[in-house]
Amino acid sequence: MSRYLSWAAGSTILFCAVLVTLDVIARNLFNDNFFESYEITIYLYAITVAFSFSFALVTKTHIRIDVVYAKFPPGWRAGLDIIAIIMLTGLASLMSFYAWSLSIESFKLPGPGNLGAVSASDMSVPLVIPQSLWALGLTWFAFVCIVYLLQSLYYFLRGDFATVTKLIGVEQREGEAELNEALELAREDENEQARGNS
Repeated sequence: MSRYLSWAAGSTILFCAVLVTLDVIARNLFNDNFFESYEITIYLYAITVAFSFSFALVTKTHIRIDVVYAKFPPGWRAGLDIIAIIMLTGLASLMSFYAWSLSIESFKLPGPGNLGAVSASDMSVPLVIPQSLWALGLTWFAFVCIVYLLQSLYYFLRGDFATVTKLIGVEQREGEAELNEALELAREDENEQARGNS
């Protein structure tokens, strides 16, 4: 599900790029913003980023500093992974809570329609709409964090540290593979230079 949502988010970013391009052309040709791309892209960027967080967790593309982590035995590494996912789950839950609080507050404020506060622009977008979609993305992220936390706790309590590392840990093999690949390329360059000099 996170993968599908990330594809939808990527497509939305592409849509934003097209919209901005059309607005730039309209501004140069007609001296007017027909598409209101600035306001629309602000909302869409926030929404797409929120829905992309879970994909970063699932694919382990979020940043983890592993200088000290790599020195510990598997059990300690799994314990650090558990602490990391607990902290990430707490952060995701807080962001989700406050995002929904903001959406509800916007809905309760007086506005021209029945949807509460609106943006201070020509579009007069009811703020509860983009804020609720943003909050929904953060809620999905928090839900995925909770699922990963429960799974990793289950395997940790069973003593299956390898599965914990595979699920939420930092894969050391990736870094080693990158290092070996870089060293191999450097050796090839040295060999080519040696052949060129001889």
